[in-house]
Amino acid sequence: MIEVNERIDVASAPRIVWDLLSDPRAVVACVPGAALGDEHDDGSFDATLTIKFGPAKVTFRARVALELDAAAMAGHVTTRGKDNQGGTRFKASMSFRVAEQAEAPGSMIPIEAKVEISGRLAMLVEGGAALVVKRMTGEFSERLAARCAELSAA
Repeated sequence: MIEVNERIDVASAPRIVWDLLSDPRAVVACVPGAALGDEHDDGSFDATLTIKFGPAKVTFRARVALELDAAAMAGHVTTRGKDNQGGTRFKASMSFRVAEQAEAPGSMIPIEAKVEISGRLAMLVEGGAALVVKRMTGEFSERLAARCAELSAA
């Protein structure tokens, strides 16, 4: 099991950050290698995510469900899927919330996630997970901050 505990700081008001994070298509635009497919009747989405683990690139296909609590500016994401060759399966859950930063103007987003991986690529994925999570969180944070700055200026 891979556990993720990260905090993202964004120099925009919590409402602006929440408005972006509550739009699945806007969030996916901030995730390198991610694409959102069709929305299903139950509100879930098809999605893909391509991740580089050292010399290997792996594309995962998943079904993603999102639960949002606008009043609390919090969300919960669950996903299940497999790699493009079908030999590796995963399931993940992530919780996040948007809060006002106390020490500087802006927002903070604490993120907690758990990912279970099984199958052929499990050792490769788990072995490089910490580095990949740090890299992806950094790239996501930069893109999120840029999008929020655009919305703040509008």
